[in-house]
Amino acid sequence: MTADAWVGVALVTGAVAVSALLARFVVSRLPEPADGADKMRYVDLVTPGFLIGCALMAGAAASVGWLALSPALQPFWWVLATFGVVLTAVDARTTWLPLHLTRLAWAAMTAGSLLALLLGAGWFALLRAGAGAGVAGLLYLLFWRLSRGGFGFGDVRFAPLVGAATAAHSWSLLVTGLFAGSVLGAAYGGLRLVRRRAGPFPYAPAMLAGGYLACGIAALG
Repeated sequence: MTADAWVGVALVTGAVAVSALLARFVVSRLPEPADGADKMRYVDLVTPGFLIGCALMAGAAASVGWLALSPALQPFWWVLATFGVVLTAVDARTTWLPLHLTRLAWAAMTAGSLLALLLGAGWFALLRAGAGAGVAGLLYLLFWRLSRGGFGFGDVRFAPLVGAATAAHSWSLLVTGLFAGSVLGAAYGGLRLVRRRAGPFPYAPAMLAGGYLACGIAALG
């Protein structure tokens, strides 16, 4: 294999391993929210199926990021493929996005940004990432306020991760990613209404999928 292929294999393998470790050793130790008495406990999430699911999704996400984006941008998307995937997996099972793990993801994205700069992403990419994180966070904060409790604040905290990664590539990818995530989330919400399933539902999976869908579209274009 070529050197690039070995790097890709290392990134994907690392994402699989890190996501499994996060799911096993971090999720199981997350404190339960004070008002989450009716949710599944985080420690009960940690089953072989959950660990395998996180690992497989992380591997797929890291593969898309590697095939679609330049090497300098990989740190942004690698954070999404690890912390982002585990967060969305937790959200999918509990409809909660734990604050402690989200903060770890923010710290990882900050470190990833600095690594991307060292890899040659450039200051403009770094500035776009910061601005994209702010734009995505403010947009979902607006959604949260307009929904009057119908939209989880955890999604507001998750949005900057997707915003930073997509904007690091370009403004158009940021817009496409946010739009695709909103459409996917609205479609799922509409399907729930048709099936008469009331109550909160996980939105982070749609947000993350929107980012990777935009990534794939950009690669094909």
